[in-house]
Amino acid sequence: MPDSFSKGKVFAEGKTKVVYAVEGESGLVILESKVDITALDDPGRTRWFGSKAWCATTTTSRVFELLENAGLPVAYIRQVSKTEFLAWKCEMIPLEVVIRGIATGGYLERNPEVKDGTRFSDPICEFFLKTTGGKLVLPDGQVVVEGLDPKKGEEDPFIINPYAGVWDLFHPKKPPSEEEANLLRFLDAALVVPHQHSMEYMEKVAKGTFLVLEEAWGNLGCQLVDMKIEFGIDPKGNIVIADVVDNDSWRLRTRDGQELSKEFFRQGGELGEVEEKYQLVAKLVQEPEFSDWF
Repeated sequence: MPDSFSKGKVFAEGKTKVVYAVEGESGLVILESKVDITALDDPGRTRWFGSKAWCATTTTSRVFELLENAGLPVAYIRQVSKTEFLAWKCEMIPLEVVIRGIATGGYLERNPEVKDGTRFSDPICEFFLKTTGGKLVLPDGQVVVEGLDPKKGEEDPFIINPYAGVWDLFHPKKPPSEEEANLLRFLDAALVVPHQHSMEYMEKVAKGTFLVLEEAWGNLGCQLVDMKIEFGIDPKGNIVIADVVDNDSWRLRTRDGQELSKEFFRQGGELGEVEEKYQLVAKLVQEPEFSDWF
């Protein structure tokens, strides 16, 4: 593989990153972080700070390197600049996979009988369908889910039966026992995942990811509460951890409960302090205690 690459056309763009094609290499992409920080899918709450792109790329690069060393499949190849990294081009699986070590956030809304802060003996893995504007459109243009109301919080619905052949979609923040939680939307799993055992495989990888990072952060006196990851299918047909895993991807706290992650921003934290926390996390992932223990 060459030592240097030239960015081609924009392949995709999200709220916090731009994905570029690589000239002469159809199977590769370059992901460039933006300086934007978003909250609750509300464009009106988007803010910017100068070191955000460096923080994001540094954090995700060190995290992916740790995961790869732990034997977990990743699309990441290597960091190529302060704000960019090289990765295998993937066909993204439209799922958000959430792994929880401690009960908080949306989990409590769906499970009000569980006490906030309950620690799970084994991490819990949940799957949410990634939708945009209340629908899911496949790469071939086929609309397979539609009619969800973002204003009612129905975006990115919870898959209550992820190991079934046909998924039932539920409101992501309402107890399933409530009648209005059932969105009465159904999806053939084969339209989203490549084979029948894909969900079990992704759960295994997701839990492994959480356990590795929980140990790494524990070595630095921090507590990983929960996190989200995304998967893609690489040019060889393998399911790999794709996109990014940075300080937007998890809830991370100090031992005394101080928020270090994007959750602090969601809660209305002052932007200067948000930047300090992001810079701290980006520095901590470069410490030997984070990566050299494995």
